Amino acid sequence: MFKFLKGVVGGSGTGIKDLPYNIGEPYPSSWGSWTHSRGTSKEDGSAVSIFLLSGSSSQDGHLVAGRNGVKRLRTVRHPNILSFLHSTEAEVSDGSTMKHTIYIVTEPVMPLLEKIKELNLNGTQRDEYFAWGLHQISKAVSFLNNDYHDTNDFLDILILFQVHGNVCMASVVVTPTLDWKLHALDVLSEFDGSSEVSNSAMLQYEWLVGSQYKSMELAKSDWTTIRKSPPWAIDSWGMGE
Repeated sequence: MFKFLKGVVGGSGTGIKDLPYNIGEPYPSSWGSWTHSRGTSKEDGSAVSIFLLSGSSSQDGHLVAGRNGVKRLRTVRHPNILSFLHSTEAEVSDGSTMKHTIYIVTEPVMPLLEKIKELNLNGTQRDEYFAWGLHQISKAVSFLNNDYHDTNDFLDILILFQVHGNVCMASVVVTPTLDWKLHALDVLSEFDGSSEVSNSAMLQYEWLVGSQYKSMELAKSDWTTIRKSPPWAIDSWGMGE
């Protein structure tokens, strides 16, 4: 089963030696247990971002959730959601132990927190930039909650209501052109109010989400109420915080 998941996550790559990118210096902050590093393409030197997540076991809860995030990022396309380029999973030696590590390569971005420090905006400029950024993230969330389309094996168009479940400052990154983009899709799940959510990533990995970003219902694991709520209810709480 792990080999299958590894194939889904990693494509043809089987280890860090196969990663066609150079990993540079990490940023001081990133979402959850992920490390967000600067990087460059080995082919043409173009800038990228590289996200790394490690665990002592292939079934570490963080890694299992991380694989969900990789799968989601590969398939979701929207101007205000981080653009996926490449991923792989490898066992990497850490001195005397082996660690399982997921690598995600994306367009070059910077954590929102670090960009805010760098820009050092004040007054009206700060307010206007924050308003514009929040508008961009709200469009990404609206797309997931209301407008995401997918196709099944029969190429039928499926309209899927999805919940990001983890909207917060750390799940936002900024492009070189200062646009805000949503990422950290580890707990992203389909929302179906008519069925149980026992198999959803949101239920399995809600412990990854900071308590201040959880609605009261999510904090209490009140799945009955959550199923009766609109798909945007949980993410709107994160936007408000």
